[in-house]
Amino acid sequence: MSIETLPVELFHCILDNLDTETIVFSVRHVCRLFRSFVNTYDRYILNLISISKRNFHLLCRLIHPHHVISLKLSNEERIADQIDLFISLIRLRQFTRLYSITLLDIKECQLNFILKRINLNLLTSFSFNIKRYDDRRIQTTNKYLRSIVSQLNFRKMEFNLKNERISKFSWPCNCSIQYLIINENISMNNLSNILQCSPHLHKIILKQELEDIITNVSLKSTRPIYFPQLTSLTMEKYSMTIGELESFISLTPSLVYLKLIGEQCIFDGKRWEQFIEINLPNLDKFEFYFDYWSLEKKTSEDLELIIASFRTSFWIEHKKCQLYTREISVFEYFQKSTTSQIMFSNVTKVNLQFYEEWSLLPLEYLSIFIDISQLVQMTLVSSYFTEYNQNVLADIRSFIEQAYNLSALIIQTGMYRYNLNLAIEKIHDIIPYHVKYLRIPINSTDQIQIILNRCNHLTQIAFDIRYSNFSEEIIKWFDDNTMNSTYWKDYQMVSVWLGTRKIQSTEIYLDQKRMKLS
Repeated sequence: MSIETLPVELFHCILDNLDTETIVFSVRHVCRLFRSFVNTYDRYILNLISISKRNFHLLCRLIHPHHVISLKLSNEERIADQIDLFISLIRLRQFTRLYSITLLDIKECQLNFILKRINLNLLTSFSFNIKRYDDRRIQTTNKYLRSIVSQLNFRKMEFNLKNERISKFSWPCNCSIQYLIINENISMNNLSNILQCSPHLHKIILKQELEDIITNVSLKSTRPIYFPQLTSLTMEKYSMTIGELESFISLTPSLVYLKLIGEQCIFDGKRWEQFIEINLPNLDKFEFYFDYWSLEKKTSEDLELIIASFRTSFWIEHKKCQLYTREISVFEYFQKSTTSQIMFSNVTKVNLQFYEEWSLLPLEYLSIFIDISQLVQMTLVSSYFTEYNQNVLADIRSFIEQAYNLSALIIQTGMYRYNLNLAIEKIHDIIPYHVKYLRIPINSTDQIQIILNRCNHLTQIAFDIRYSNFSEEIIKWFDDNTMNSTYWKDYQMVSVWLGTRKIQSTEIYLDQKRMKLS
């Protein structure tokens, strides 16, 4: 079958697996046939977060709102005022087929403005993060949220409403929601109310500290309320005792999946075994990640005691638990490792903190732990760039070059404007050419042009300025040298969503003809 005879429905199924920018800016320009196929495609997942301003304007012009089924907008510092710009360019009432909306760092007035004008009846997923509240709009916000949550086909919600706002929201009975992510502190009363009104709610992710959830509530009451519908529970930023945790988890007896992330150490395998056997008979997968800091020196025998508690028949035979028990130093691991298998192959973000004494091992040894080519965001933190010699800089540069999918680079030095003079050239020398987002310290507007010339794929850039009046100089530079750039600033940073760069008027000669460019 040739491409010319390919049914349009099948072609559209192929487009379902591509991002919007690829569809519009690549596939659409292949040939007239592809252009006609793309023009009739009506299942766009329009994600405008982390997009260049040029492409933002083009997508708003080329894609009809009726062809969009999922929309993502943000006012985060990288793309300041994107939502206001979007509202000014698009007729919101034309979004008649949306089933998913994500609105990040939005003002409450913008939230109400958008929800009033789009069709909410088809929504199955809604995520929002209010950056600026307006208490005058509480009733209006609650009205729209209740309308969304009351839909029979509504399934997933993620929000960051303040606890007192949730208390004033009347959650509808028999809500059909199945998946909930809560990004703010929430009281046990509010959480209990949501669970009681949501008999189909199977999965919850709590991103706030657990101690805030049970504030002012006794979980040891004579008549506790259980939530048997919940089968998956994730708790991030956990910081409580195991007794308090057990009291909470005992209310969810049907859990199949449990994940805990926090700072408290709960390494008693025997206690977990007893608790799971009694309270969580259906638990199939249990993951926990804990940071442990101790001023006391720990030995291999201490580690063996912890591991031994997870070596009983309950864990090995019944739960099929796999343990990696050998303690080994980093240097010994590098010397003895002969396997090509990467320990953490799914890592996409890495934060590297460098000290005055450079590591005896080059950064390339990190490839044993992570797949460097998969990194999309990297943060480099060091106050000692002035101390590093060319070998150290070459090591850093070589490591960054291996991250060829890197799109965001953040460099933090902690240096003030006038302390950067000796370090700035070294910092600029390690910047890769292909990044789209860059956060970097500068101490002169002259360095802006150097950075932009080096990184010609940049769509957003942020400058660390550290308590100076340097921000107005930076903004003026972009006003003079770019068109339609937008800015976000605070006392230590200026973030720019880059518009079109101006080209200074000049004259060149080409094939004996004089041309004037502007």
